[in-house]
Amino acid sequence: MKKEFRGIHPDDVHGRMGLRNPERGFRTEMYFSQIPGEIAGTCSCHIKQLKLDGRSEKPVYQNASIPNVPHLIRGNRLDGVEFSHWNWQDEIDYFSYDGVTIMQSYCFLMKYNDGRDIPQEKLDDIEDFFLKVRRAGVKSLLRFAYELSPTLSGPTAETTLKHLAQLAPLIQKYSDVIYVLQMGFVGKFGEWHNSYHFLQTDVGFRKELYKAVLDVLPPSRRTMVRYPVLKMAIYGTEPLPESLAFTDDPRARIGHFDDGFMAQPRHGGTFGRGDSLISVEDEKEYLARESKYLPQDGELFWSDVAGMALPTETTKLLRNWHFDTLGFVHGHSAFEGADTCYSIDVWKRVPVDPMFLEKEKLPMSDGYFTDVHGKFVWRSYYEYMRDHIGYRLELQSVDAEMAEGHLKGKIKLVNRGFSSPVNPRRAYLRIDDKAFLLESDIQRWFAGEKQTLKFDIPADNVQGKRLGLWLPDDSPVLRDVPEYAIRCANDIEFKDGVNWLGEL
Repeated sequence: MKKEFRGIHPDDVHGRMGLRNPERGFRTEMYFSQIPGEIAGTCSCHIKQLKLDGRSEKPVYQNASIPNVPHLIRGNRLDGVEFSHWNWQDEIDYFSYDGVTIMQSYCFLMKYNDGRDIPQEKLDDIEDFFLKVRRAGVKSLLRFAYELSPTLSGPTAETTLKHLAQLAPLIQKYSDVIYVLQMGFVGKFGEWHNSYHFLQTDVGFRKELYKAVLDVLPPSRRTMVRYPVLKMAIYGTEPLPESLAFTDDPRARIGHFDDGFMAQPRHGGTFGRGDSLISVEDEKEYLARESKYLPQDGELFWSDVAGMALPTETTKLLRNWHFDTLGFVHGHSAFEGADTCYSIDVWKRVPVDPMFLEKEKLPMSDGYFTDVHGKFVWRSYYEYMRDHIGYRLELQSVDAEMAEGHLKGKIKLVNRGFSSPVNPRRAYLRIDDKAFLLESDIQRWFAGEKQTLKFDIPADNVQGKRLGLWLPDDSPVLRDVPEYAIRCANDIEFKDGVNWLGEL
């Protein structure tokens, strides 16, 4: 059996849809909680929901309890006030065309700022959320936080560590649906700025919290920090070397999130903070070098308040910083509901020139810009970013034959995405319903690199004719759930979580 494969053409069936692949791509954002008196808004709602419930489609300000300090109502979310929509699952369906599988999930604990234990009712609600996530076939980019804007209180270091210990059993039990646990907890929105007790400046507490979070997480899971300098201050200014990548070294388990992505040169304060150890440009180079081995997330500023993110420069940085996920809630009229044109709306309208991709050495499949007859088809920057953030595994060929009483062969593929898969998983050769483990290290399937998966199976074990590549989730709980398996970027049958290659 010898067979070559092609990439997906835009006029293939569903050829312009985003591949629904786990742990990568554009992500949505939501709050989860249903305990009375707490933050309970469960999604950043789209225009469809705004029209359904009659709320304004434009950003609205409302006076808060503090004189002259307004709250911004963003879509259906009223910061700091209980709101109890339960439609994040509908939102995932609404954006299924773009293959969304990741939700940034905020859990606010401000009701327990005073040091009280998290009550069992709250812990039960968190567990219920994880179960819903599992049933929905998606994963959570999880963040715990205490403070909104404005705030009149915040947790102490002692309270924060105590609550983390309470949350540890749930984090460990449901780590299968936790894509990454962000290093939140401190400051407004868990972003490590404007903490009521100035915890972001307490280096001793920072070291203690970093260690505690890494101890709570299973070895297969990692965390992220907002400001590179906070990691540098503890572990040094040298980027993570490849020799330590994917080990249990703390440096190899702390990635980055840029919550001011493209907001002017300092990215909304992500770089060049007052306690910076190196220059802004050196910080960016640090991020570019070590993000190859670490999870990288980010989001634009709300309503482009620091200017528009141009699609050309955005695309280059997404590749250079090996982005795995990107929030498409901010700077996007579909979520903000305003009658205007934000950055992401522009990305949807501006066509990407293949010559630009070639000049910048950005990945490009042979059939990405042509139909099955070879005619050129324009793609938007939005499509291109959507399809290449994270990994994009494209099969090249399969070669298999019976020889000397063995089925021998190899599968070749290439990663067209901006980064490699974040969390470990195994690769299997499927022969009908039987699986054979292939030697691989999927976290090292780096951007732009080709991979060859070899197999050598005794003929007595080959009972079937249909060959497939199976890349399931590594968790025993999710291993046989098709929604959590990786789909290759080819026009082949993908069924039951298996990329079917053909028959012997």
